[in-house]
Amino acid sequence: MNNRQRIIETSLSLFNERGTSAVSTNHIADAAGISPGNLYYHFSNKMEIIRTLFERLFAAWDEVFQLPVKRAPSMTDLEKMITANYQIIWQYRFVYREQAALLRQDTELQARYLEVRQRGYEGFAALIEAYVTAGVLSPPADDKELATLTELCWIVSEQWPINLELRGRAFDADGIMEGTNLMRWVLRPLFKE
Repeated sequence: MNNRQRIIETSLSLFNERGTSAVSTNHIADAAGISPGNLYYHFSNKMEIIRTLFERLFAAWDEVFQLPVKRAPSMTDLEKMITANYQIIWQYRFVYREQAALLRQDTELQARYLEVRQRGYEGFAALIEAYVTAGVLSPPADDKELATLTELCWIVSEQWPINLELRGRAFDADGIMEGTNLMRWVLRPLFKE
């Protein structure tokens, strides 16, 4: 692992454990076993590291929400997507804990996040359409129902892990299964009997 990658991995671990405000670039350099100067060779400041971690999160989402290429998507594929999404959220949990504050303090990050979020909303509509075409889901009644489902799925996805943490529960395999079941419940009006 090169120093840049070590900085990114160390930062993610420290931010998840302590939060971004409690972690300085000196903490990151020390935990990564490099000098602060070496850290600054790769990143000009902590916010640049945070932006890099957000980009990794966005890339992980892009990878997870891919439909099968050589066959129609199934309910199993949908459940795997939901489960993988929760695993990604846990891997980047500092983002969800601090999202509003991080986006308020960095307009560049906020603009990028909103761009990715809009793409996610559009992608959700395409996913639903693919599952409707495959016969897994019934079509939403209208655009308003689709927009409502999109918003509910986004909220459940972002907030379920934090809800568990706030209740003193681990976001483990059981928590991921509960989140998957919640998402199934939100989508239940579209399930084909």
